[in-house]
Amino acid sequence: MKAASEPRKHHFLPQFYLRGFSVDRRGIFQVEKSTGRHYGCQIKDIAAIRDYHELDGEGTDDPYLFEKNLAEAESQQADQLQRTLAEGIGLEHRRLSLLELLAIMRMRVPAVKQHIDRSYGSTVRATALALQRAGRLPLPPKGLEDKLRVENLDIKVLNWKCLEVMFRMGSSDKVLQIFARMRATLFRVPAGSCFVTSDQPVALYHPTLWKSACGAGPGTPGVEVSFPLSSRVLVMLDHVAQPHSERVATCAEVEEFNRRTVVMAREYIYTGESPQSASTLAQMNSRVFAGFRHDDIDAGKEFLQIHRFIPVGPVAQA
Repeated sequence: MKAASEPRKHHFLPQFYLRGFSVDRRGIFQVEKSTGRHYGCQIKDIAAIRDYHELDGEGTDDPYLFEKNLAEAESQQADQLQRTLAEGIGLEHRRLSLLELLAIMRMRVPAVKQHIDRSYGSTVRATALALQRAGRLPLPPKGLEDKLRVENLDIKVLNWKCLEVMFRMGSSDKVLQIFARMRATLFRVPAGSCFVTSDQPVALYHPTLWKSACGAGPGTPGVEVSFPLSSRVLVMLDHVAQPHSERVATCAEVEEFNRRTVVMAREYIYTGESPQSASTLAQMNSRVFAGFRHDDIDAGKEFLQIHRFIPVGPVAQA
């Protein structure tokens, strides 16, 4: 039995991050992507899933150890983010710490966790189907043939395995090196504008590869990576060979970055201001999605699994 005092509400978007989009640092608007409906919420109650970071492996002494350790790491991330918002990215170590936060925030969200869960589940099922077709699985008890067919089995992937992959990918040296080689531009909003965030806040944009069968990644030429840091500041990475910089965004740029954030959203957009504007964006893009995808191909004698990342495309994407 799990103790009532244990942390059960696990935030996939840290509360310190969401406070940067709140007017009073306590409340925020949650906007449904599918309908545009919006309502006010307390930050402590949103972007959270019960036992999201639970360690469910056999022999685990404390299933909430990861959540507790993550809370400690987030305290340091919060301090680094506040320094970046105040001082910018002129210092190399400040920019690199920001890239580490971006990389983790890209991978710790439910859309990625669900992708990993489906991928592992598909791999297990494909392996079992291959063994079944080869006659290498034991025959099921009489009367249970249909129920125990591989096609009908409910395959569960342990939560700790998904977490291990998510955070390993989010802290990958190879990915961080790609981000570090990209040009960083820190945008601050003009008066009267604000950036929004979502349940998948890091957006990858490419003008053509959103419709490609291969997809794209951070290292793909022409890709732009955007990450709203607060309602007032956003960082964008690209492959342009120019120095890192900081400037005030135009209203058109703010609108475009917000569109990319909304397209990346799976279910929710978050904003502390102008929920009607975010609601309109949500309704306009309610059927447009981007992110990790995989396809299972049954070739008869073998199974293929294709993984790719579909980036956000231009406004005319369909």
